[in-house]
Amino acid sequence: MDEALGILAAGGHDLGLLLDGDADRSGAADERGVFIHQLQVMGLLMYYLLEHRGMRQPVVSTINETTMVARLGEIYGVPVHETPVGFKFVGPRMIETGAMMGGEESGGYGFGMHLPERDGIYADLLLLDLFLRERLAGRWPVSKAVAHLHEIAGPSYYLRTDLHTDRASYPALKERLMGELAQHAPETLAGLRVVRTDALTTHDGFKFWTADGSWLLVRFSGTEPLVRVYAEATSAELRDALLAEGGHLVTGR
Repeated sequence: MDEALGILAAGGHDLGLLLDGDADRSGAADERGVFIHQLQVMGLLMYYLLEHRGMRQPVVSTINETTMVARLGEIYGVPVHETPVGFKFVGPRMIETGAMMGGEESGGYGFGMHLPERDGIYADLLLLDLFLRERLAGRWPVSKAVAHLHEIAGPSYYLRTDLHTDRASYPALKERLMGELAQHAPETLAGLRVVRTDALTTHDGFKFWTADGSWLLVRFSGTEPLVRVYAEATSAELRDALLAEGGHLVTGR
């Protein structure tokens, strides 16, 4: 990743398209070598299908995906369905609802006209087509096309941190925190009032919404001894403050 971003930052390239090792997850970077985070990619792909392809089928996204999905759904009149974390939930819901696409926070995207399963190469090709069409519309370079998305769908400053612990103490930590967060959910985060708290249907975490539409998610991994803390906010400063408070909720420090 760092090598790819460095090549782009050195100049002479319009776009970077990225894949993980087995190519089921996709990503991108703009002409400056700025990483386009995976929630932005979800928004870009949804916008592409709606605006450039004229599609109006439902969209499926996981609970840790971007709020841009809901906003785009409202703008274009498209139903949006939310699932627990994991494409094992996304794919079946795509089939059930006849969705045009589904996505998860880790960078996996599936498409109704292709496969209800993650395909990073296909997703990157759709991103390439999107940016070519945006260029014809006068929204170029890539950073300008991304900015145009946010003009429509709102801001998305996102980051995730993984807080590791040891396997022996992990079950007790999970049991304690699940009880504490259920009974004593924070009333404010980063100086903003918490207007809603969602308990995950998989019983492994909580999502807290602030008054401006930003959110903090605290979720326990089912495969590793770690707690994942996610935040999507209306500014980078608020995102960082939410993550810091999420870390404090987990560690008490």
